[in-house]
Amino acid sequence: MKITMKKFNFLIAVLIVALGVTACSKNDYEPYDYQKYLALEAPIVERYADSVAAALGTVAIEDSTGIWYIVLEPGIQEPAEGNGYYKYNINANSIEAPRVRVNYTGKVIPSGRVFDQNNMKEANYLRLNDVVYAWQAAFLPKYMENEKGELKYNNIGMGILEKGLQKGAKVRIFSPSPYGYANQARSGIPANSPLDFSIEVLEVRVPAVTN
Repeated sequence: MKITMKKFNFLIAVLIVALGVTACSKNDYEPYDYQKYLALEAPIVERYADSVAAALGTVAIEDSTGIWYIVLEPGIQEPAEGNGYYKYNINANSIEAPRVRVNYTGKVIPSGRVFDQNNMKEANYLRLNDVVYAWQAAFLPKYMENEKGELKYNNIGMGILEKGLQKGAKVRIFSPSPYGYANQARSGIPANSPLDFSIEVLEVRVPAVTN
């Protein structure tokens, strides 16, 4: 079963520029064409997501990005004293990027080959602003409060889920390469590879204090 979700992609051009991915030759410069790869990879990612959904359940798409996902466990849905709920915020038009601790596995689409997996110990955290955009889209909620307590639409990070990812959540996301590593090859990941991530959220914490 498939579900589609439409949402306005406000800053996609800025996002791609921020990735800093380009293709170059000796004598000329050619900008990275993210739309080309989104179109080329869309049927590949969809077929792969469908094959996974046959065993795990409903798969949905955030169709402004082409990222498919399955929510296996919703995690904490409401704040309560001591339950570890994290409140995502927008301050001065920028997102407070929390630290996250997760168990995860990364696979290359369509082969399903594992390129990375990690069970993060208590002292280890990732900063959300340091991970690939597909993770940011999964973690960030659709709406966040600003410093005035006003609920604002997340046109900065395009969240997939209503409340984002909280402690206890388990998700599977299937991302086209522009929201992974684009045309940059990484260890175990060829250039222009769509990616499959299984993520179990162990903890979401406030950003680290920096001087």
